[in-house]
Amino acid sequence: MNKVPWQEVLPHLKTSFRESFDYPHKKVTQWFPGHMNRGLKQMESKLKSVDCILEVHDARIPISGRNPKLAQKFAAPKPHILILNKADLIPRESRKLIMSALKTQQEIQNVIFTNSKLESCPGLKSIIKNSVQMIANSERYNRKEAIDYNLMVIGVPNVGKSSLINALRGTHMRKRHSLIVAPYAGVTKSVHERIRVSSSPAVYLLDTPGIMNPNIDSMDTGMRLASCATFKDHLVGEEVVADYLLYLLNKNQEFGYVSALGLETPIDNIHELMIHIAVQRNLRLRIRDSQGSYREKPDFKACAQIFLNHFRRSDFGKILLDKDLLEDS
Repeated sequence: MNKVPWQEVLPHLKTSFRESFDYPHKKVTQWFPGHMNRGLKQMESKLKSVDCILEVHDARIPISGRNPKLAQKFAAPKPHILILNKADLIPRESRKLIMSALKTQQEIQNVIFTNSKLESCPGLKSIIKNSVQMIANSERYNRKEAIDYNLMVIGVPNVGKSSLINALRGTHMRKRHSLIVAPYAGVTKSVHERIRVSSSPAVYLLDTPGIMNPNIDSMDTGMRLASCATFKDHLVGEEVVADYLLYLLNKNQEFGYVSALGLETPIDNIHELMIHIAVQRNLRLRIRDSQGSYREKPDFKACAQIFLNHFRRSDFGKILLDKDLLEDS
């Protein structure tokens, strides 16, 4: 007899999920490294030579993860485009909902969705064209006579700013890898000199370090940022981030992790999930006690990292982490 897929019986499951998350006491909201202060001052000193601001952000957290104060500080009164990168990691049908929410909640008119890993991405190809058009229709002040265009790329850490610049060079100049990229926060620590990304017209980009808001509005926002690797995992704790991610996936009814991890049904207890992964992957730690004897226990840190990596690679499916916030709005 064939088994009934768990998705078909989900409405009848008696599994009760947490309605709230017990946030850690650790102050992740105060993570503002020294290089961010230095980068912020460098950005301010370059602002007079900038014609347009490209704010790059992670499409999975379009509402909760942005730093609107930073965008407002640098964009006004210059042309401003919000680029939601990593758009391949969210459902395509969610784009209209995102654009509507950004327009009504934050009065953002110009939004482009991109996948910097795909040179044929339509959004990627439209960035230069849209920027040049907006600059032509704006007041350039001290750069009225300039025949080239300077764009500054800003955003929180690890949203793909450097990857985007490399992709633009590849799209318009057939050149790539002018900047180092990595799947974790804090690679770019200072403002780079101008990088040419287009010859006709002549367009240059300034890459900048990721800048966090030193006073994030809520712990919930901080944990969503952490889930997308905007913080380095150890600053919050891998197990804490994994626990929050499990809570949020269940809250948004995103159960792709069930089949990806070989579970029978959705689960709400992070301890049980970590044990499942540890047994499945044979992840154990040998601990020596005070008597000199060794005992083994599950390697929960490694299990949590595996869970987070699965999500970040989109192994659980295309997931919009801010789905609940968008639907509430």
